[in-house]
Amino acid sequence: MPIYVYECPECDIELEELRPAWQADIPVECPICHGWCTRVISTFHTRRQAEPVYATPAQIARVVHGLDCSCCRPRRRS
Repeated sequence: MPIYVYECPECDIELEELRPAWQADIPVECPICHGWCTRVISTFHTRRQAEPVYATPAQIARVVHGLDCSCCRPRRRS
């Protein structure tokens, strides 16, 4: 069921109601003044996600194994 937004003209408050679509335009009783709240158009905003950041294998190894891991530490030439 969708959430609809209703506004009371006397109290100047907004209510959100979870109702079936066929009841969307039926007014809702105000919990404060017991008048009728009418449905208003609600808006929503979508946010585009940022581009993913990929880690290098060396960065992943440092996180998983730690900074001083014997298998990830650069080998010294002998």
